[in-house]
Amino acid sequence: MKKPHISKLIMWIGISSVLMLVFYNTKDLFFGTAFSIKSASDGATLTDTFLPISGMAKHASSLEINGRIVSVDPSGVFNDGALLSPGYNIIEIKQKDRFGKEQKKILHLVAQPTSDLATTMVINYQ
Repeated sequence: MKKPHISKLIMWIGISSVLMLVFYNTKDLFFGTAFSIKSASDGATLTDTFLPISGMAKHASSLEINGRIVSVDPSGVFNDGALLSPGYNIIEIKQKDRFGKEQKKILHLVAQPTSDLATTMVINYQ
């Protein structure tokens, strides 16, 4: 004889498994897709004036760094960079995904170049 509470337990496990699978596959639609950046951390002080920026942007329809459109390959990987001015810099990275959601990451950086070549050059005109 079959016990009714075991069949109900199996039914609830099956229903909850299907609901978890549906949520996992649609979470990007509701919450937007996350993107990761591999570069300097926010608030860092750099000695180089060029900042390479790379990362992963899943489901991205467009990606911009300081308003400039950056290409993203089909797997979601992007590689680009930003030229920093000596002193305080703000880098804004904005992603818009296929679902219309937009996410921004802002980096506040300080560039202190070690080379003073351009500023110490003396030209004598005679």
